[in-house]
This record gives sequence, structure tokens and C-alpha cells, in this order.
Amino acid sequence: MTYKKLLLPLDGSDNATLACNHAIGLAKTGNMSIVLLHCYGELPATIAGATRDEIIALSESEGKAILSPGIQLCKDNGIPCKPIVCCGSPGRSIVTVAQSEGCDLIVMGSCGLSDLSGMVIGSVSHRVLRHATMPVLIVR
Repeated sequence: MTYKKLLLPLDGSDNATLACNHAIGLAKTGNMSIVLLHCYGELPATIAGATRDEIIALSESEGKAILSPGIQLCKDNGIPCKPIVCCGSPGRSIVTVAQSEGCDLIVMGSCGLSDLSGMVIGSVSHRVLRHATMPVLIVR
């Protein structure tokens, strides 16, 4: 199978960095592009007004900073990329963005920064494996 568009979720963890390096290597072997995704968690409905706007702005800014090294790696290697920062459940958002962007492969780290919650409610990578309609490559 030939892949054309990869989704690469990044959260700033070491495993996400490994996945990024692997995705860059894959993309360099063919005519592929990469969608870089950072998803920050959902905000409680009880937070409203200016405080909510400030939290969203801060989360968006942090997300862009997390994606920045991946964007630079893509540019350095001549790989087209599209950065996306979104709000929501990471596992659900990864699958949704992969489908809406027409990605044919998800490349992600085996565990990110949410290890403790992953042990309790199921890891993001496990959720993506269960729900994705395209192949998922887990890097560790």
C-alpha cells in the first residue's frame, strides 16, 4: 500500500518525538504530506466568559509551540505539512481529524504525557487503534 497523507499527533512527549522522526522518514520515502495535530483537552462547561477565552488562547498558543519543531522538521526535509490545534478528547479528535483530512495512515507514539489516566481509562493510542478506519503505526 502506498500512503499519501500521514496524521502525526504530537503532545510534546519523548514518544511523540520518536513518532515524528519515524513519520518524517516515511514521508521522505514517497510523495507524502503530514498533518500535524495537537489536541488539548476539553474545557469544563462551567468555565465561561473571559476566563474561558483566556484558557483557549493559552491552549492554542501552547499547541502551536508543541507543533513548531515538527513543522520545522517537515520544512527542513521538504515535506508538505498542515498544522492543526484542536480542543477535545485526544483519542476521538485524532480519529476525527484523520478522517476529515483524508489521512491514510496515523503515526503516533505508544504513550504520551497522560500515562496515569491512560492506565485508568484506556490510553489514547488504544482508543485510536479501536476506532480508526485507517492503519495506525504505533512508535515506541
